[in-house]
Amino acid sequence: MTPWRRNFYAVWPSLFATSMGLMAVLPVLPLFVQERYGIDDPAELASWVSVVYGIAPLSAALAGPIWGTLGDRRGKKLMAIRANVAIALSTLLMPFAPTPLVLMLMRCVQGVLAGYVAPSMALVSQDAPREKHGIVIGMLQVAMACGAFLGPLLGAEVTHWWGRSSLFFVTSALSFVAAVVLAVFAREARPARKVDEAPFLRDLAAATRILLKNRVFTRLLLLVLLLRIGQNMLEPFVALFVRELGAQAWILAMSSTPELGLERTIAAAFAVLAITQWFMTPLWGHWGDRYGPLRCLYVLALALGALLCGTAAVATVDQYLLLRFGAAMLMAGSMTLAYAAASKRVADERRTFAFSLVQSCMQLGFATGPLLGAQIAVWGGDGGTDYRHAYVAAGATCLVAGVGMVVLRRTSPVGAAP
Repeated sequence: MTPWRRNFYAVWPSLFATSMGLMAVLPVLPLFVQERYGIDDPAELASWVSVVYGIAPLSAALAGPIWGTLGDRRGKKLMAIRANVAIALSTLLMPFAPTPLVLMLMRCVQGVLAGYVAPSMALVSQDAPREKHGIVIGMLQVAMACGAFLGPLLGAEVTHWWGRSSLFFVTSALSFVAAVVLAVFAREARPARKVDEAPFLRDLAAATRILLKNRVFTRLLLLVLLLRIGQNMLEPFVALFVRELGAQAWILAMSSTPELGLERTIAAAFAVLAITQWFMTPLWGHWGDRYGPLRCLYVLALALGALLCGTAAVATVDQYLLLRFGAAMLMAGSMTLAYAAASKRVADERRTFAFSLVQSCMQLGFATGPLLGAQIAVWGGDGGTDYRHAYVAAGATCLVAGVGMVVLRRTSPVGAAP
């Protein structure tokens, strides 16, 4: 078995386990915050949820380039194991947080020390043929999609039987298993220390300067950030929006209590993202290899913007789930295409760092989007919260990102656009 295939079969289950654990908790994090700390005011709840939800990706975005540089210097496998262990330990402590402020600080620490996706994907792609990067990264996305599908379903059942706090222990255990799988089965020749190797901070600054001199790459990072802001603006509030619409009829009929019916409807709203990723992510990877990641990205962004604007007008949970299914088919390609575009435009020895910059942009969008969405929802809520206004803003943001990508592709020299 070639080295990259061996690492693929080690990284795939680790990404699956960690993703499943995180997605058992994240969809119902707003409900945990409300129940754990007794927050009844909708505006206050939206503010706390956006901060608690967004602080982890924000801190991860800031710390990502540091871990990326360390990965290129000390090994990608080591960074992936470290990230999974950090998720396991930090999540284990979260249910004991006495206040939402302490929970926020724990999420911040988790974000600083985590960041498991970039080193894991770099570990596989570093030895894979360049013409296969899109499909390989897409298949690793499928691992995360499978975990994201089972995570919310697992979370609904665990909550029903053992309470919402027990979800954090499940996430911790799964992340620890992922670290063990990488430690036992992944293989990587540790990078040799060069005699003339620059000090870490100087190397970090040099790597940043080299990559950001590529104007197409820099503009692409900014547009990916804008796209992720729009894409993630409402994700923390899906549970609250579904609660306003009510449980889906056939799910409610199959549930023993109305509360379980609502929990399962929320799980379905997140599971639909994973279901579409199973078959759409490899397709987006294939289309990116064939037609170019940037072209596929702007098609994705424009279509996603239209669907998010349409979501603001839904009247029933069935309409919402239908539009969310369409949006999920588009969301499935955003990360794969961004990584594939970066992979084609950087030197092998800087791939982990380049991936970490892409990941930082996506994490920054994941952090700032909910903060913006909460403010828009409160502003348009007339004393409460109205998430429909935020859906319009999210759609408009994606549309602007799509137009920017069209302009970038048309104004870049032939062959320069990723």
